[in-house]
Amino acid sequence: MTRKKYFFPVLLTGLFILFILTVIPKGTFYGSYTDWLSQHVRLAETIRDTCIEQKTLVPAFLPLGSGSNGYQFSYYGYLRPDIVIGCLLPSVPMVYLLIGYMLAGYLCSVLLFYYFLKSEDGIDSLSAFAGSLLFMTAACFFHTHRQVMFVNYMPFLILALIAVKKRRFRFLPLILFFIYVNSFYYSIACLAVIGWYWLRQEGPTFWKKGFPCFLKSAFLSIGMAAILLIPTGLVILEHRRASASLSLPEIFGVSLNLQSILYSPYGMGLTAVCLYALILGVTSKKYRTDSIFLLIISTWFFASWVLNGTLYARAKILIPFVPLILLQCTKILSLLRQGDIGPNPASAPEDTGQEHLHWKLWPCLIIAAFLPAWMYSGNIKWIVADIGILVFVAIWQKIRCSQKTDQLRFLVSHLLLCIMPCVLFLQTMQTEDFVDKNDVFEQEITASDTDTPVMDPLYRYDSLADVLASCNLTSDTTVQKSGMYSSITNKDYSNLYYDTFHSAVQINNRLAVLPSANPFLLNFLGVRYLQTTEDNIPCGYQIVSQSKKGRIVFAENKNVLPIAYVTGSCITDSQFLRLNQYDRLDAITRYTVVPDSEETVVSDNEDTAISDGEATAISDGEATAVSDGEVTAVSDYAKGMKEYAPAFKDLVLPDTIRVTKTNGGYLLDVKKETSVTIALEHTLKDKILLLDFDVINHGKNAVVIDINSMRNKLSGAYAPYPNENDTFHYQLSDSKGKGLKNIKFQFSKGKYFIRNITWHLYDEQLLGEKQYTPVENHDTEGSEILSCTADAAADGYFVTSIPLQKGMEITVDGKNVPILKINQAFAGVKLEKGTHDIRILFHAPGQKAGYVISILCFLIYLISAVITGWKNLQAKNMQRRD
Repeated sequence: MTRKKYFFPVLLTGLFILFILTVIPKGTFYGSYTDWLSQHVRLAETIRDTCIEQKTLVPAFLPLGSGSNGYQFSYYGYLRPDIVIGCLLPSVPMVYLLIGYMLAGYLCSVLLFYYFLKSEDGIDSLSAFAGSLLFMTAACFFHTHRQVMFVNYMPFLILALIAVKKRRFRFLPLILFFIYVNSFYYSIACLAVIGWYWLRQEGPTFWKKGFPCFLKSAFLSIGMAAILLIPTGLVILEHRRASASLSLPEIFGVSLNLQSILYSPYGMGLTAVCLYALILGVTSKKYRTDSIFLLIISTWFFASWVLNGTLYARAKILIPFVPLILLQCTKILSLLRQGDIGPNPASAPEDTGQEHLHWKLWPCLIIAAFLPAWMYSGNIKWIVADIGILVFVAIWQKIRCSQKTDQLRFLVSHLLLCIMPCVLFLQTMQTEDFVDKNDVFEQEITASDTDTPVMDPLYRYDSLADVLASCNLTSDTTVQKSGMYSSITNKDYSNLYYDTFHSAVQINNRLAVLPSANPFLLNFLGVRYLQTTEDNIPCGYQIVSQSKKGRIVFAENKNVLPIAYVTGSCITDSQFLRLNQYDRLDAITRYTVVPDSEETVVSDNEDTAISDGEATAISDGEATAVSDGEVTAVSDYAKGMKEYAPAFKDLVLPDTIRVTKTNGGYLLDVKKETSVTIALEHTLKDKILLLDFDVINHGKNAVVIDINSMRNKLSGAYAPYPNENDTFHYQLSDSKGKGLKNIKFQFSKGKYFIRNITWHLYDEQLLGEKQYTPVENHDTEGSEILSCTADAAADGYFVTSIPLQKGMEITVDGKNVPILKINQAFAGVKLEKGTHDIRILFHAPGQKAGYVISILCFLIYLISAVITGWKNLQAKNMQRRD
């Protein structure tokens, strides 16, 4: 009996291991280059290191994005069990802990789902096994190695359903808490699933008894997770993106391709037999309500729109409904064998008062009618086979046979119905680009590999070696990085990054703020330390050390701006905005942009500003005092940017690219990825060459154009988050002192139109023209993110390149002072002449309140659990006495 009891769980475990070993190529990790490496692995490492550094599980501030509210990244692991374990095991790379956590959660979900099915009345062991196998092979679990928060809550969701089934309600708040810390984005959908299942379990009595208990559990669990949810909610509101502009059909229409429920990993990823069971269930009085509800949820865009918080109507939010659909499917398949739903009319009992359904062909025809929608899918032949097997089983089940043969037919039918889900699962997994193990650990140049200098925390560090994979990884949590990749981004910082400094948009969306070889930006943000390749070193940087393996180098530029300094050389916001885009780039490079309401003070000619320890006199005309609204001509602030018309040597294009010149520009027809090198007639020494042009895509694929290793990308027609990068910007320079001689283009395959080509030239020396006095850095304490001494030779401004955000506090000589938005996006203050002690502190909005609420709710939960446990124990003792 015991062996029979554990036969199917052991078989499911064996199949799970077999599938995982089958899909992972040799020499790779169970993870994707798409988001998994750049976001989940790197952020897990950074969050873990910051937790250890700040001695907290919920860091208020992270050194990414030039310094950001830590809750902008909470979606990727705050309080998640694998990161908490990682804090206890700091020497273990987070990549191992993350993979182990996801695979363990995946397997636990499958086994818990089997147990859940077995606990339901009328479901036999074989049907429970088949339902669990359909669950395990659902395409949504593709995200166990891509977007992990799409599915990492699943074992806790199934535990919640089991708790409802077994009426173990005292465990619900704790289970819900773990759902939130794994993936709060899916919390509303999970609550909807639990609420519906609870309602169907208790029926009409739910509203009187179950609903109050459900609300109590939900609110108590939200309070327990307040330390995560309140600060995260506030930071989402602070940096909230506008909702997608959807038409009425996009909100109230229905899915005509059924990708929300069938085959797609960005939906539920189920197969035809599940939809067949739902449709068949509609004809049964007993199963009609559940089937109709689940069909509506699965196909009506409005449901996805509401569950996504009205941001968009994407089907990924429906993944938590997979257990309910497979529960319904398993019930119907199991009862097809029993008396409630017989295999054919002859075998059904007569006059029992029970309702009977039979295998029908017409649901198969409904499903087959959607085949044209999948015609261009890469899995079309497997989808046809899936539907074909379903049709065969439906026809076979209608043939009369003996009871002994019927039992064999039932077993074979279940096996046949499980074949294609397994095949489709393996096919979906094989579409993944799994991460090479070497790419995970070749992250940073470390002291053990090179003679990397100790980095000054008044400057920043970035990596150009693999911008997407390394932008969220810090080698030293005390040194900030300019880049970041999160779903929550500071809008002002992002706009300045891409619109003012014309940094290249390198991937399909603008959510990622990726490091660039843009010398204007590197200088402005104080990126003194740079990891890059030998052929991609921006001007001003000198190689300090080189890796022992490969072409990776560590370079340094001692002339960039520090992240905090004092200056009086300013231009007002209104003056700045009256400049064209190129003059703005020049003006913000040489001056500081301050609010109009503030008096702009500029040093007299006799004053000096200190940069890197050397005094530089401020000459006439470099800056103009602004007082009582009287200003000089705006053009006086931007004289460095010059229009340019480069001359090229003879160019011969390869056969793979055809260029057609028109009045409006150039039409490029690129047959395959092609490289073209153009030689300049005149070498540009100590100059930065700026190139800009508009791109119109005539195809469906993305347009990618690399110029001297600087990449720009216009996302394709079907990108989920289109970057709208219609203008490509490049800043080309040479750091070797020989001057810029060649321009190497690399064009992606496709057909696209280029127009409005403009060239500008800028003197490299102007990057160091800004007049400023650096501050003296001190060690920080507590919630301080910067502590320094500033020496102002005259009234002016204390300026930082730390993005302005809610929760910031600046004290000057121990007194809080009003914070100004400086340089369009950063924090700064007015500063009087003299020497000042300045501290910048950051308190994540809502974090203190979250701490208090979480502690109180956990105490309430523990006291409630103890009281409930004591009452239960007393009741059992009473029963024994009776």
